[in-house]
Amino acid sequence: MTTYKITLLGMTLDNSVNPPAILNALFPNASPLSVELSQESCIVTFATPQTPANLGPLVIVTIIPNP
Repeated sequence: MTTYKITLLGMTLDNSVNPPAILNALFPNASPLSVELSQESCIVTFATPQTPANLGPLVIVTIIPNP
């Protein structure tokens, strides 16, 4: 499994919809196993590694090590 943290600089995530719409833009062909959502960030886990789309410098995607 591979887990990613998505952060928007200077903006908040719309946590009224889970998964958020930004996931379709970042990972258009992937289905997440789990999604944890707050206004500050989104933690998403996939079964296999994914390559996120480049949405510019205000969208930061980092890999979180899994135990």
